[in-house]
Amino acid sequence: MRLITMLTTELNWSALTNEAVRHLQELIRCNTTNPPGNEAQAIAYIRQWLTAEGIEAREVSPVPGRPSLWARLPGNGSKRPLLLLSHVDVVPVEREHWTMDPFGGEIRNGYIYGRGAVDMKGMTAKQLTLFLHLARAAHETGQALDRDLLLLAVADEEQHGTHGMAWIAKHAPELIDAEYALNEGGGFALAFGGKRIYVCATAEKGRAEVTLRATGLPGHGAVPHQHNAIARLARAIHRLTLAPLPLHITATMRDFIAAVATTQPQPKRTLVPQLLSPFFSEAALRAMPETTANALRAMLHNTASPTMLQAGQATNVIAGEAVAQLDGRLIPGQTVASFTEELRKRINDPAVTVSVDLIALGHEDRAATSLFE
Repeated sequence: MRLITMLTTELNWSALTNEAVRHLQELIRCNTTNPPGNEAQAIAYIRQWLTAEGIEAREVSPVPGRPSLWARLPGNGSKRPLLLLSHVDVVPVEREHWTMDPFGGEIRNGYIYGRGAVDMKGMTAKQLTLFLHLARAAHETGQALDRDLLLLAVADEEQHGTHGMAWIAKHAPELIDAEYALNEGGGFALAFGGKRIYVCATAEKGRAEVTLRATGLPGHGAVPHQHNAIARLARAIHRLTLAPLPLHITATMRDFIAAVATTQPQPKRTLVPQLLSPFFSEAALRAMPETTANALRAMLHNTASPTMLQAGQATNVIAGEAVAQLDGRLIPGQTVASFTEELRKRINDPAVTVSVDLIALGHEDRAATSLFE
């Protein structure tokens, strides 16, 4: 694309960075905690900037106060569109753990602090900055991209997308009719042997909500016994978190590990492929920085992270039932049945039932596309 070639040689990175930072600060200051969502303020901010550049934007709002926004920068049509996709809602805040206003967008020591700075208003700000810059350049030069560029900022990602992407996919699929989409999910840069590896996801794990329900013998807290439901549930959770679930290797991870290995000197070049070995994978992970190891471990295994607990009504009464909610993630190719069986086998306690409520199966796409060329 001649326009892109011209732009990449003339970019004022400092100005673009400053613009993206300002957008991010303002988006953080829009409290879009979900629930309840209230994405309208953030969407209005984005729309304001698009309107100022003469770009028509369309709002899609299946329920009041929960809009998503779509805009299009026309290309010459020689290729199918590219979609820039993000969400503007954020998860709730535990303010007692914050040392500054989570909705202040404050800059300190070169970092922007606020709920959504990473997940994922940072990308929304960058995509908005890019979209506006390309629109200005197209207007000034009279040249068009060789494909339409679509911008979509959605509501309700943190609560299954019922009022956001899921609704759009079902009721307005024309808004996401694109050859490629750029979205979150690739993860953060990984540290390998003193080098930073920047990743891009072409596969995504599935998600399920897992419920563990332990039953036991109720009684008075003054008389302990061996059939305590809470203790039984605690043992089940401990077994699940003591070691990873079985290794599952996808084609994507084979390619990724092979590519990473080429960046490393010996002996790490030999060590990295051992991540794919059922016998040596965990040993190879333990030789890596913890943050990197945790990320890679999650890419190679189904996971179930405990997130919520419910049990008991009084401190002096032994509960007859204890329940845990876990966030389940499934490697592409895994099923609800296979995942459930892994959990049951690891827990190994007939008094603890396992139920899995599937939200979405994993997906794996081809990495060898023109997008990467």
